[in-house]
Amino acid sequence: MKMRLAPIDILGRTVLGVVAAISLLLLVAPSLIVIAISFEPRGYIAFPPSGFSLRWYQSLLGNRQLTDSIVVSLYVSLAVAGVALLLGVPAAFASVRGTFAGRAAANAFLLSPQMMPGMVIGIASLFFGAYFAFRASDAMLILALSVFCLPFVIRITMARLAGLDARLDEASANLGAGKAETFLRVTLPQLGPALIAAAAFTFIEAFDNVTVALFTSDVRGRPLPVELYYLVQYDSTPAIAAVSALEIMLSFLVMLVIARTVGLERLGR
Repeated sequence: MKMRLAPIDILGRTVLGVVAAISLLLLVAPSLIVIAISFEPRGYIAFPPSGFSLRWYQSLLGNRQLTDSIVVSLYVSLAVAGVALLLGVPAAFASVRGTFAGRAAANAFLLSPQMMPGMVIGIASLFFGAYFAFRASDAMLILALSVFCLPFVIRITMARLAGLDARLDEASANLGAGKAETFLRVTLPQLGPALIAAAAFTFIEAFDNVTVALFTSDVRGRPLPVELYYLVQYDSTPAIAAVSALEIMLSFLVMLVIARTVGLERLGR
């Protein structure tokens, strides 16, 4: 026999559904509008578009400044993902399986960049570099973005480690395997989905970040978000929408690859 829901439960589900629908609309609709504007054939931004044209995507290929900024963003994002993994995975291990004094304080310190606005980290990195005569460059940008993105790797890896059975490591040690061999042959394969997800999220965040990059990037080799920030101040053509649409599609493609190879339902397991 099917149970009937109480009126308060029906009301709660209705409100939850409405809030979820509105939230989804507010998140997705702006992206769809930007993509639609990128196909506008006229030389100015308008919505709805008056037609369909790929002229602004074709114009990007001839814009050396934008293509160079895309290359810089790809290089920096891959480097940040690598640095964040190298630092974040050991930090997650220490946070979950460590028994040292002050572990809670260390966890709070490692995750604190996630609680700070990106602009604060960008300005702090700028003053830090100026104090040590370390000018704004790709190296400073990678360092600052690695600090900003490190909590993503730590949190995802911690969530996966918390769900692993520590007895598997003990069994491996009892069979004669050392700590390095146990990590490579037992723990790391189980961490695979979490590490792929952490690298993907870090790459997307580093590629799209403007608040940190604005203060730490080299003026002669600006990443794409910073280039768009300056471009939007004097350019009103749909070329800006075309670049933004490519960024949106890149993020969607990364998430699609994760969903097909790892499975979104496994990210936190």
